[in-house]
Amino acid sequence: MHSKEFVYKVLATKKKAVSLKKLSSELETSMPRLLQTLKQLENDGLVEISYKSEITVKAKTLEDYTS
Repeated sequence: MHSKEFVYKVLATKKKAVSLKKLSSELETSMPRLLQTLKQLENDGLVEISYKSEITVKAKTLEDYTS
């Protein structure tokens, strides 16, 4: 399992929303474990999780707060 910091850094470099399925495959981590980590990051205010036709996640960066 990757640390919260590592998962956040991967998301922050993408600069757009990514599906949970794609991120799980890229990080070679099960979706339930990754979602648990992402929810911790969401509670910390570092990511946004969207629950639509598929679950997507986007890192919040300084640009989100200064625009």
